[in-house]
Amino acid sequence: RDSHTTHLPMATTLADGMQTSYVAGSAVPYATSTTTTTTTVQQSGQGINTVVYVTPIAAPSILGLYSFAAATAIVGARAAQWYGISQSPLIFWPFILTLGIVQVLTALWAFRARDNLATVFHGVWGAFFIAYACLNLFFAQGTLAFLATDGNRFSEFGMYWITVAAITWVCVAASFAESLIWVLFTACMAVGATMTACAYFTTSVGILKAGGYLIFISAAIAFYQATAWLLEYQYGRPILPSLRLGRHRLTETALLNRGFGEPGVKKGQ
Repeated sequence: RDSHTTHLPMATTLADGMQTSYVAGSAVPYATSTTTTTTTVQQSGQGINTVVYVTPIAAPSILGLYSFAAATAIVGARAAQWYGISQSPLIFWPFILTLGIVQVLTALWAFRARDNLATVFHGVWGAFFIAYACLNLFFAQGTLAFLATDGNRFSEFGMYWITVAAITWVCVAASFAESLIWVLFTACMAVGATMTACAYFTTSVGILKAGGYLIFISAAIAFYQATAWLLEYQYGRPILPSLRLGRHRLTETALLNRGFGEPGVKKGQ
């Protein structure tokens, strides 16, 4: 690292004339304009110089949290038995499937932004919603019977929930390095998913309803977080409190240097 920092040039001119500068005391460059991601290795008599060009991207979790909120609101309200008819699976499976696909795409973009928490959270729940939508399609076709609401065990579906609940509990722990809002909605989702899993194993309608309430609350908090981030990135300053923690707080440098504090350039969102 020391040799790279010592021999790196202070600025590198790109092919189209855009300037990429280096942060003082750091080997990580930031772009003053959108660039493509490339890596150039130069051999000199003093050592190897590595130049990395980075690309700012939109914060993936804004879209991811909105799609998560929409899907979980539908699932949570159904589990809480606020609505529901025999045709409900047929009506909702295409929407939930689409939202699941959006979640998976968000995970891929979060991977590009080097946001490990968002990659895991959106990826796992995106896969879950895709499977959940397919399962509802089978219900609508009459291939399967929705056994849990009839007082019969549906342990296989309980396994769906217990696995994503376990991963979500890990995300709760990781969220303390992100923001308090992330902690709240991941915790509600983890508890709600755990209770839903227990309901399908034990055929308890009361536990299923309670889990549905917590899942819906998680959707509401996720909606708030996405809205806070959207307004913050659009206006360049916090509009709604997002309660960021640690390195994720916006700095004056990020606001003065276009692209410096954006996902794809910094680590995370």
